[in-house]
Amino acid sequence: MRTSLSVGQMAVALLSLTPVVSASRPWPRWFPEMDELVARQEADTTPTAKPEPSETPTQTTTRKGPITSDFNTAGRTESAEPEETGGSKTTGKSAKTTKPPQHTEYPPQDPPGSVVMTKPAIFDPSSIYKIGGDPITWGWNYTNLQGTPTAIDVLISCAAVSRTWTLTQNMTFATAATFKFDTKKYKEENPKDSLRTDIYKLLIHDSDKDFKDPAEPGYLASFSGFQFGLYEPQEYISIEDGWQCATCSGAMSDVEKRALGGAMVMSVVTVLSFTWFVVGFGGGLL
Repeated sequence: MRTSLSVGQMAVALLSLTPVVSASRPWPRWFPEMDELVARQEADTTPTAKPEPSETPTQTTTRKGPITSDFNTAGRTESAEPEETGGSKTTGKSAKTTKPPQHTEYPPQDPPGSVVMTKPAIFDPSSIYKIGGDPITWGWNYTNLQGTPTAIDVLISCAAVSRTWTLTQNMTFATAATFKFDTKKYKEENPKDSLRTDIYKLLIHDSDKDFKDPAEPGYLASFSGFQFGLYEPQEYISIEDGWQCATCSGAMSDVEKRALGGAMVMSVVTVLSFTWFVVGFGGGLL
């Protein structure tokens, strides 16, 4: 029994000396590498930084331009910087929108509106006015007009010189219209653009349209159906100063006088020859 105990004690002593022997003796080559048998952790010499307490990030939004809230349930509306579009500048503030006037279309079988002159009337004397005289008064009304114009433009034109003069623009619309044209005042205010002695036309059209625009059913068509004459008064020239009558014989030249005399002679010869022929032919029959 003692022998067994001494053997056990010796075994324990040998086992306790095993690490010492293994540390003093080299690792046998026929053994696997020690790193493959035991995984050990290398010491990290880098100092570990202590985590600092971080603040909870707060979400911030940078807004550009003013913010306008209209209490819309969809949320707040952000306005951008003013931007320029088509030559006009719009700001971030809400702008009032102006709706364009509605254009009503009438049946195509309806005739367009037209102008009917009331002054001068149809049976009035010919409309010839003196430039610089009393103001000229024109009057008219409308027929077949369904769409009322906002305003009226009045012009006159002269085909001989291909010119147009604007008398008034944006004239207030009235069912019975009257317009006065003061030629004397116009001549004083426009000395370099004076009227001339000639035939003119009165032009009337809707201010919202051009004169050459096609007519639409129910809307005012451009009017140019009234002609009138303007003349510039001439200074008095006596006969002694050289005045000549255009329709008098004294105003005829020598060539014209000879031509007229020849025509009269031929007329007399023709009458006499025809008379002799008729009388001679009748006498032969008797």
